[in-house]
Amino acid sequence: MRLAKWIFLLAGVLGLLFTVPLLFAENSMGARQAEFYYGFVCLDICWQILYLFLSSNPIRYRPMMIPAFLAKSSGTIALTWLYLLARVSTQWIVIGALDGIFAVSFAIAYWSTRDHPKVRAASPSARGLGSDSEAFRSSR
Repeated sequence: MRLAKWIFLLAGVLGLLFTVPLLFAENSMGARQAEFYYGFVCLDICWQILYLFLSSNPIRYRPMMIPAFLAKSSGTIALTWLYLLARVSTQWIVIGALDGIFAVSFAIAYWSTRDHPKVRAASPSARGLGSDSEAFRSSR
């Protein structure tokens, strides 16, 4: 659990340090459509805040680690694809690599919290229900 706390704390803090200044850099970034630029930046800030929430209690918020992983890995996949199509410069590969490192770290955090007693107690099989589909059938 301690590993997961540090992973998400580092991701949230670094993310905010890199993202918040973008709110004041629209002109230097050459954004053509301000609504997309600010929409992306604000949404990214929201994700960084989610990472800070995850760091506060990884066991409680464990299910949110899955969309957190998907958010980080989608950036890596998109930037890699755009680079292979020669639509972004090499500097974006560094950003994609950093997101990829965090995506792998998020998967490790998810995996490392699976054996926590609270996670096992909350699972359907621990309550004697088997899978979710069995619980649904028994409630009918």
